[in-house]
Amino acid sequence: MEERLLDDFQPTSAKAWSELITKELKGASIDSLNWQTNGLTGKPFYTQEDLPAELPNLQFENQAPEKLGARHWVNYQVVKVENEKEANQKAILALNSGATGILFQLEFTPNFQQLLKDILLPYCHIGFQLTQSGEPFIKDFEGYIEKSEFSADQIHGFIQTEEKIVWSQLPNFKSVIVGQKNSNICAELALTLAETIDVLDQADPSDLKKHFYQLQFNVEVGTSYFVEIAKHRALRLLLVQLGQAYGFEVNPAQLQIASCSGHWNEPTKDEYNYLLRACTQAMAAIIGGTNAVVINPFYPLFPKNTAQAERMARNISTLLKDESYFDKTIDAAAGTYFLESLTAQIVEKSWQLLQDIEAKGGLSKITETELDTLTKSVAV
Repeated sequence: MEERLLDDFQPTSAKAWSELITKELKGASIDSLNWQTNGLTGKPFYTQEDLPAELPNLQFENQAPEKLGARHWVNYQVVKVENEKEANQKAILALNSGATGILFQLEFTPNFQQLLKDILLPYCHIGFQLTQSGEPFIKDFEGYIEKSEFSADQIHGFIQTEEKIVWSQLPNFKSVIVGQKNSNICAELALTLAETIDVLDQADPSDLKKHFYQLQFNVEVGTSYFVEIAKHRALRLLLVQLGQAYGFEVNPAQLQIASCSGHWNEPTKDEYNYLLRACTQAMAAIIGGTNAVVINPFYPLFPKNTAQAERMARNISTLLKDESYFDKTIDAAAGTYFLESLTAQIVEKSWQLLQDIEAKGGLSKITETELDTLTKSVAV
């Protein structure tokens, strides 16, 4: 018979903890230990009493766990396209070395026969970031797929252009909503949702749900580890809430979020510093439930060896899977008192700011002064 050691300990209430801490503070208010970040209030300790009344079921588990594990995310490597043949060789090397997706950055419509030569598209993800109009690019890419040996539903990935395009021919290819960069987490999410509303309002009302699922949400990972975990979780919950506001139910597992490593406030001086920082950002995104990770190589560290910089960036996801087992747990943050409470705070504040923006006519009509005033209000 197993001995249940924990049964000998009585549960401790939040009130008991507060009294003990106040005693240690020699009468000072326990509120003096509260901390502020991004307009959010952090407490010195958390208990079960801080959990939301109903815990969210984020459901971002992999849909084929028997093949890819409980949690799966795409490990994108960035390839800048200046010459199709060279970009193709770099992409194939990356895919054979641990990358599961390639993010092509282009300033022109390429020759797809050369760019995608020998790349088995059903077995990886392909992303395109364009600085030009997407219309001619889409026409050529769809033409390439039609002539290839692959069927349209086998192609997974996304395209990022100024236009927000729904792919009629490629159902698993997403159009990108770029997360609105802001120094405040809640403002960032509210602005991202406001942009999504503008896109949905231009869509055919009879196809809103289909249009919604054709979007991918790209966010930059910031510097605050726990806040970034909560931000990613909150974004998925807010998107579900947005779908419900439009009158349709959203399956959280079908939402696509991609996370790109952001910029740190202080310069990175060596490769070890870079690895720690980039790995911390990747960990936050993955625990938060992202579907894809893009780690930007830090080329200034290796001005004469760009391949080494790319290898270091690419291997972070591989190490988190194969050595840290991040792919074994569906939602490592579920039920944690601090993160669940922080997630709920972010959802509440972001949604309120979104409502304030929409009351002013939405992102397309609100004045810059009004928007600045509203976003600053959530930072207080």
